[in-house]
Amino acid sequence: MKIYLTIIGICLTQLIFAQNPQFLELLNYYNTEKQFNGVALVATKGEIDFLSSAGIGNRQNSSILNTKSKFRIASMTKVFTAVLVMKLAEEKRLNLDDKIGKYLPNYQGEGKDKVIIHQLLTYSSGIENKLDALGMAPYQTDITLDEFIETYCSGKLVFTPGEKSDYGNTEYILLQKIIETISQSSYETYLTKVILNPFEMQNTQMVKSNEINPGLLPSYTYQDSLGIFFRDAPYYPELYFGAGALYSTVEDLLKFDQALFNNKVLSKETTEKLLTIHPELGYTAYGLWGSTGWGNFSEPFYYRTGAILGSNANWIHTMENDKTIIVLSNTNATNLYELSEKLYLASIGKEVEIPATELQNSFIDTNIEKINGTWQIDLRPSPNSEPYLKDFYITEVSGKEFSGEFYGSTFSNGLINSEWGNIRFAFTTKDGSNTYFHSGYFSGTMIYGISYSEGRKFISYWTGKKK
Repeated sequence: MKIYLTIIGICLTQLIFAQNPQFLELLNYYNTEKQFNGVALVATKGEIDFLSSAGIGNRQNSSILNTKSKFRIASMTKVFTAVLVMKLAEEKRLNLDDKIGKYLPNYQGEGKDKVIIHQLLTYSSGIENKLDALGMAPYQTDITLDEFIETYCSGKLVFTPGEKSDYGNTEYILLQKIIETISQSSYETYLTKVILNPFEMQNTQMVKSNEINPGLLPSYTYQDSLGIFFRDAPYYPELYFGAGALYSTVEDLLKFDQALFNNKVLSKETTEKLLTIHPELGYTAYGLWGSTGWGNFSEPFYYRTGAILGSNANWIHTMENDKTIIVLSNTNATNLYELSEKLYLASIGKEVEIPATELQNSFIDTNIEKINGTWQIDLRPSPNSEPYLKDFYITEVSGKEFSGEFYGSTFSNGLINSEWGNIRFAFTTKDGSNTYFHSGYFSGTMIYGISYSEGRKFISYWTGKKK
């Protein structure tokens, strides 16, 4: 018994140091109290500190999303487009001071011979933004890129090019056409050649409505007044083109983050030009926004948001502590920037105040028996592995003891301690000659655990949700 308790103590310590508890508490709080459905990743110098998911992926069949789920990343696409433009500039195939008309001689807009590439990249072209005023309508009729540009991106100039920045999709849709013209290939082909293949981003691609996109989640719009999720209104995501047509995963986006900020996709000189912040143009860089420090960020950082109805994304990279925070969601219910900001504070060791949820309080105070039931746990061996989902059954709870079935092995030696702020547990199972020690804690509808086997020489961390 002494050996058993000692090993459980070691496992609990490793569980605590393996993951900052605040990360898990934040995600649980935002899931239960702020309707967060998505995946969050925190990394330092490219190494993952925290990777977890919460919520429902497909509300039609109530399937749970996971860290490998694919999300539409909306305007995060613009960073990819900016990188492709800068690759062409680096190869001397394009000059940032060139006018639109040099590459699009048939362009009918007033800015043809007045607007330069730099102004497209910084939303300072002055080209009339017809799209925003029309809402979703332009994206609900399937037309070609050329037809889209002629209809929606060829308007008059509403201010002098370079005078100010006026954010929209128009400029980055034009940039896709310029990329295709110069590269003499489709945007998708050039994207794959320059970014996706070199950095092994197999889970990133253009959304295609007429094809099956395996693993891509549907998205939902949340009506706050009713407290109800609705399936997004139908539209053609590919009509956002180079302004918002990509889907990806948080781990693929971390690869892109590291390639960009470590000068692997572009030279150091070209990357610095892309990341140059223009205060006179709303602090825009190319595809990103930048700051020397703002709000809770006491260091320079870059950020990129994305939002199309229920598809929402947030990406932050800090320049001194080299932190990357990526949060993707398939609903519009949650303020992802706010969540990202709190994850950042936790990542630099700041204490983040997390209000206890009503469910957490009830579990801790009076409802230990509610751990009874089926928990779906993810037993993947590492954050980079595919999800490996199994059911963990808790069949009986009596006082500070419980019994159940874990990974096909029944047990009746479970112990519970509810005196440390969460319901913590420990139990053992056997498999032939091997003994497995398991411990962890419950937090609301989430469970976090660690399994250890001396005979098989492994330690496995896992998480799960109440079914």
